[in-house]
Amino acid sequence: MAVLGVDVGGTAVKTWREDGSGGVAGTVPTPQNDPSGERTADLVADLVRAAGDVTAVGLAVPGIVDPIEGVCRSSVNLAWRNVPIGPLVAARTGRPVVVAQDVRAGATGERLAGAGRGRAGSLLFAPFGTGLALAWVDEDGTPLGNPWTGEVGQLRHGSGPHAGLRVEEVASAGGLARRFGVATAKEVLDARAAGDTQAARLWGETVEAIAEVLAWSIAITAPAMVVVGGGLVRAGDALLEPLRASLAERLERFPETLVLAAECGTASAAIGMARLAARV
Repeated sequence: MAVLGVDVGGTAVKTWREDGSGGVAGTVPTPQNDPSGERTADLVADLVRAAGDVTAVGLAVPGIVDPIEGVCRSSVNLAWRNVPIGPLVAARTGRPVVVAQDVRAGATGERLAGAGRGRAGSLLFAPFGTGLALAWVDEDGTPLGNPWTGEVGQLRHGSGPHAGLRVEEVASAGGLARRFGVATAKEVLDARAAGDTQAARLWGETVEAIAEVLAWSIAITAPAMVVVGGGLVRAGDALLEPLRASLAERLERFPETLVLAAECGTASAAIGMARLAARV
């Protein structure tokens, strides 16, 4: 039984066709200036037809999503508001469509096919990319909490050196790059490796901001593991080693929580949606 997972991003639509013997990935550009979602639904329908005889479609979109109605209530990246993307795609394909928020879908992908595969317990997914949102899934990859659970990046620092800034303006790859005045976080890391003291200071602040977010999230959700993804995880041990140390200090009275690097890369949400679609 083949299913198709589709991850609609602001610039690219990623797909994952899974039939039990493996998966096949693909990427095409996202339709631009599509506030109704109609052209995006047309594209997804074309992708479903090209994927062959798939029995169900899983669709991940960014923003605040109503998975019951299949409606994207609000997405800044897509300029959508109350777009019934699930029903639009179902009408075009004649297939059942499962809709979820992209970070929650990514958590499912990592739990079942990535860093969480073969491990016991729930998983907290923390992709530090352009922005920041967290997602929490149980052992079988089912997203937990309300659809807007985990939107911690939109909180504001109330005091300290980052007072007034949203959390994701500090604790994300995009925030790090903007604060240093470059296009990518990699440029900051390269500058840090070359001895730039400002880059080193900003990197240290970013790691500590991430640790603060995760410490509170771990204390509240008590996951068996945290999987760190997004652009910042490409830093490898430069991120994971100080992050683990900071978390150990902050959570010294708590049971140890595994902190792992994501394994599915940019395909995590599409993989997660394929797995969720296979359940319908």
